[in-house]
Amino acid sequence: MIDLLGAGESGFGQFNALTITATLGVVTATLALWTIMRPNRFPPGPRGLPIVGSIFSLNDSPEVVFGEWAKRYGDIFGFKAGERWMVVLNRQALIKEAVLKQGVDFAGRPDFYSVNIFTEGFKDIVFSPYSETWKLHRKLAHSALRHFATGKPLQGLISSVYPKVEKKLAMTEGQPIDPKVLITLIMYNVLAQMCFGLSYELEDPNVTQWMDVNNDVNEKLGLGLAADIFSWAKYIPTSGPRMIKEITETMFGFLRSQVDEAREHYDPENINDFYSLLLKAQEDARKEGENVDKLTDTHIFQTVADIFGAGIQTTVETLYWAMALLVTYPEIQAKIRAEIDDVIGRDRLPTINDRGNLPYTEASLYEVLRYSSIAPIAVPHATSRDTEFGGYHIPKGTTVMINTHSMHYDPQEWDQPDKFLPEHFLDDGGTIREHPPSFLPFGAGRRGCLGEAVAKADLFLIFTWFLQNYTFSKAPGKESEDILKMIPKTASGRLLLSYEIMINKRD
Repeated sequence: MIDLLGAGESGFGQFNALTITATLGVVTATLALWTIMRPNRFPPGPRGLPIVGSIFSLNDSPEVVFGEWAKRYGDIFGFKAGERWMVVLNRQALIKEAVLKQGVDFAGRPDFYSVNIFTEGFKDIVFSPYSETWKLHRKLAHSALRHFATGKPLQGLISSVYPKVEKKLAMTEGQPIDPKVLITLIMYNVLAQMCFGLSYELEDPNVTQWMDVNNDVNEKLGLGLAADIFSWAKYIPTSGPRMIKEITETMFGFLRSQVDEAREHYDPENINDFYSLLLKAQEDARKEGENVDKLTDTHIFQTVADIFGAGIQTTVETLYWAMALLVTYPEIQAKIRAEIDDVIGRDRLPTINDRGNLPYTEASLYEVLRYSSIAPIAVPHATSRDTEFGGYHIPKGTTVMINTHSMHYDPQEWDQPDKFLPEHFLDDGGTIREHPPSFLPFGAGRRGCLGEAVAKADLFLIFTWFLQNYTFSKAPGKESEDILKMIPKTASGRLLLSYEIMINKRD
């Protein structure tokens, strides 16, 4: 009896263990499957794997992967990356519907952990939530840009750098150079004067060091962190957050030194730079007792850092592509130069007023913006509330990706989109035509690029001046190389593009 009882108890124990194991297995499997169950009426898309979602399917540049998924699921589709549900919008009709007609619904930003570190708690303009604080800083920044970066003030800032460029290029005459370094130094000088009222030598050691650090930030921050898609990962001590904090602090260290110097020379009766205008707004807020919590030193620093950093990078990347394309298409380069010679000549500097009189030059710049699509996927948006869109329900807080590349390379909107053709922006009479609807290099709506007008003016003035005074060609011995084929396919890789060309003074 005892043996039988013992056997029975042993069997009962084994049964309990098997039951618990099976139950845990069912619960685990159910929870795993639950992680990929789509929200009710959510856009269709790849199913993904339990827990991780579709992150392993993002094995190529996002615009390439999204293009393939759009063929399968349509112009609006959704997927899960870790814990985050994401929606991707493709082609101009849907994208403009979202950012223009339902702008408030799509005006949010995802709360990525890496960005939280970089922006000191989302206190900047680009990544901060859609809020009253954001509206105030955007309004102030817009006012400052309009005051300091339009017309003659902007022309003065840019033309002050030309002698430094001429001196640098005279020293490298007859030698191949990487023009990215040169363009970056130009834009750093322009933005330093505009933002802080400071002028530097073209190759000031602090400038070149900042350039190296900025490249490091773009490369490493662009990869993001596991905590961006798995909330629990931020509690695991890893090197990622520490690395981002270190490189961010290094880069901001350069800006803080400029901020400190500008603050020392701050005169509320003589506002002559972007940062001083923000300081004046802060001073007025303290006197009036309004918006003080929205105009902290951190908010102001992050706002000026946005304008400074973004203002440099957008223009640098576009001009870098422009030079690669002009070297590749010397017949287009020659046609632009002939137009400049005919309209402006060689005896005066290009001005903002020359826009409209140089249709082929302007069309070529627009085509650079379309062809390069330096931001093929725009800065991610997020839904600010539950939203009905495109026949689907998108919950509040969903990350929304705007596939600008799908607009710029849409064969239904462009004739031969894979070719670099300034004629894309010209009418039959050879004049600039109204922008095609499938062209959105600076975004639109509430989250459109704050510095679009300034960037366009910068590009026009610098691009035109270069072609008025210099020629671009391939380096000796490398005439058969195709620079464009050297451009990395991934978006992050394109930021690290490197090539050398000849830049020679015109006779």
